[in-house]
Amino acid sequence: MSDDRSPADGSIDVRDLLSEQSRRRFLASLGAVGAAGVAGCGGDSGGDGGDGGDGESGDGGDDGGDDGGYGGSTDAQSDDTSTGTGGSGSTLTANITQRLGTVDPAKGTDYVQAMALVNLYDPLVFPDSEGTIQPHLASDWSVSEDNTTYTFTLREGVTFHSGNELTAEDVKFTVERFMDLGQGYASLLTGVLSKENITVEDERTVTFELDEPYSPFVPIMVLVFIMDKQLVMDNLADGEYGDRGDYGQEYINDNDAGSGAYALEEFTRGSGIVFSRFDDYFKEFPEGSFETVDVQIITENSTVQSLMKSQELDMTGQYQNEQTYGAIDEMDHARVEKIPTFGLLYFKINTQKPPTDDPAVREAMAWGFDYEQVVSEIMPDMQRAQGPLPPTWGSHNEDVMQPSYDPERAKQVLDDAGYSEGEITVQNTFTSSYGFQERIALLFQENMAEIGIDVELNPQTWGTITELATSPEDTPHTNQVFYVPTYPSADSMFYNQFHSEAASTWMSMEHLENDEVDALIEEARATPDPDARAEIYRELQSVLAELYCDMHIYHTVKKIGFQNDVEGLTLRPAQGFEYTFRDLHHTE
Repeated sequence: MSDDRSPADGSIDVRDLLSEQSRRRFLASLGAVGAAGVAGCGGDSGGDGGDGGDGESGDGGDDGGDDGGYGGSTDAQSDDTSTGTGGSGSTLTANITQRLGTVDPAKGTDYVQAMALVNLYDPLVFPDSEGTIQPHLASDWSVSEDNTTYTFTLREGVTFHSGNELTAEDVKFTVERFMDLGQGYASLLTGVLSKENITVEDERTVTFELDEPYSPFVPIMVLVFIMDKQLVMDNLADGEYGDRGDYGQEYINDNDAGSGAYALEEFTRGSGIVFSRFDDYFKEFPEGSFETVDVQIITENSTVQSLMKSQELDMTGQYQNEQTYGAIDEMDHARVEKIPTFGLLYFKINTQKPPTDDPAVREAMAWGFDYEQVVSEIMPDMQRAQGPLPPTWGSHNEDVMQPSYDPERAKQVLDDAGYSEGEITVQNTFTSSYGFQERIALLFQENMAEIGIDVELNPQTWGTITELATSPEDTPHTNQVFYVPTYPSADSMFYNQFHSEAASTWMSMEHLENDEVDALIEEARATPDPDARAEIYRELQSVLAELYCDMHIYHTVKKIGFQNDVEGLTLRPAQGFEYTFRDLHHTE
């Protein structure tokens, strides 16, 4: 088995992907909080983060794409092996704006679920603030010469919240459960890994033998949160999984089986979640860390403003409106952090439902929309998109076609396709609790009227939007969805949204089933060389742009409000990982 750890093994640094000048501008704009943003689903306030494809060359890992190298060094990081308890004993109070549906690590897919999981559980590897995949529960890993066999060595001295010690059996059990339940992100391993090819070599070593080379494998592992097998097996209900019953699903609905920095103290789906610090965690807590974290669902912006003003709220969600962020910025005792991201706000266009199944209708809409007005008036902190991949990615295609506001061209496209004015009606769905999305929808309605397309506005809760996404028949014609990578690889931007096998989720409301797109995504996944893979991604961007399956609105800037005495936000290139509460601490 090869263990070649030089950069020549394919790992690369995001700093090699950007010109030195653009890198300096980008890093300067990020400030001290790090070079990668993190994400949410379904919308943003002008502030959701994007997970980046940035990373550094590192030891022991295969790179996951243009998105970076994956370090697997056995050298201990400064906080890897010490055990601390922090200092303040205080409570961090934060708000989110959407309901937590699950805290089951095999099921979570959106940013609030990731927020819970990243604190309750640990994966084998973990992205740092620069996008490098670092050792976490795994102290090291190696990759075979043919890029199909990955061997992880577990660090010693890790205990679960139950007191049970982490072993390779827990890793094998977790991945089997992940695949058997077939929910969440399980499709990322479908057809690539068989359960029979997960081997426990010894108590601290586990091997995964893939069916074929698969460049995103290591970055995907940040989404596989390791569970306490013994605790789950001790709490089985009847189910369809033989001697594993229901796989502990009923128990995990309301309990955790993790080793994370925080344990689950209280969980009420309709109102919030409370975490308590796990003082036997295998990594050190910073001075002034929080003993308790109380995350409340607060959707009213006026309430968030009031609580920030009275200092009863320490940290806001990332989906507040512009007025709220402006008010917080005016407070002497509070601030708003703004961070460029790796995500986009898309108008996802249903390609299987008339009339948007007609490429001409999609093309006309794309050229008939005033993108510049969105970023100049509605969301002035945002950056115009160019194509389906944000320009912060190293594999961004600088020459990709990006429509601009050209109503005459749009009308000509419809005329050439034989449509008359008023013949076409489409729906635009957006998250009802976000005022900025309504303003964008109203602009879309006005612009489309100019080219002869009627638009019906369809505000919905995020939960309803995710339900509508499950079939092309129920999915509206156009849908405002903010998407960021869920794992630190450009593959996350493309597979989850555009591959046929990933269809029928909120991420893929295009319902695109295109053989050329599928083939390019699969070719990139099987290409170990990062430069060659980046070229495939550039071609893929052009193909997607010419299909007009989306309108690319803007590249976002995440915004989060803080009291001035709360510091430590660390943005990482995986969805929801900025809510790693161990990073946050109270200052005097």
